Amino acid sequence: HSLLASLAEAGYVYRTVGKTYVLGPALARIAQASLSPALVMQVARPEMRVLADEFDVVCSAYRLIGDEIHIYERAAALSHVNWNTSETLTVAANAPVGGMFHAWQDEAEIAAWIAGACPPLKAAAEAALRDSLRVMREREYGVGVRTLPLKSPKAARELQNRPEFTADEVAAIDPRKQYQLAFVTAPVFARPGTVAFGLSLAGFVAPVPGKTIEAMAERLRAACDRIGEFIAGRKLL
Repeated sequence: HSLLASLAEAGYVYRTVGKTYVLGPALARIAQASLSPALVMQVARPEMRVLADEFDVVCSAYRLIGDEIHIYERAAALSHVNWNTSETLTVAANAPVGGMFHAWQDEAEIAAWIAGACPPLKAAAEAALRDSLRVMREREYGVGVRTLPLKSPKAARELQNRPEFTADEVAAIDPRKQYQLAFVTAPVFARPGTVAFGLSLAGFVAPVPGKTIEAMAERLRAACDRIGEFIAGRKLL
């Protein structure tokens, strides 16, 4: 144990939240200029499991590939096993979907993404979207709420993957207020300003207090930071 602890402290091995060890960033930086998603998931998967169980939700990992978002890994709490699927889910990243990946881009890239919205965004909607990108940059996580009430687990499940019933980015969370929560999401940075992939918490079946949302976001953000430290600036294949 003392040897492993020393190796972990030096960065030659990495101890995951699941108490397993993988090749550490110090050694991997020498051996690899890039990372396979499978290796990164050895670090991310235990983090996702802890979050799913702690908050009784589904935790998903997803990447932006071209103009599509690919959800390629999920961890479900026991109560949500029937929400889970082994199939890869692909979603078109037309504005406003995918804002987390675009928030740190330059103005020309953001403008091009917004211009690709279908149907085109009206001026008020574009202004709201740009404000949501600002909020994402400031706090490094995003919150979406349902526009329909979460009356039951069945009703909540029927709202899965229904963006037309979801309003992105609650700019300010009131700890005393209840929210019809759709998701909490945060980026994993490969390097400052470069999003490698994202983690999200979803599957909420009843209104959630703002205080709980803030705790979720803090835990999610911390998990994403730990995974980002493991990536240590390398490119994902």
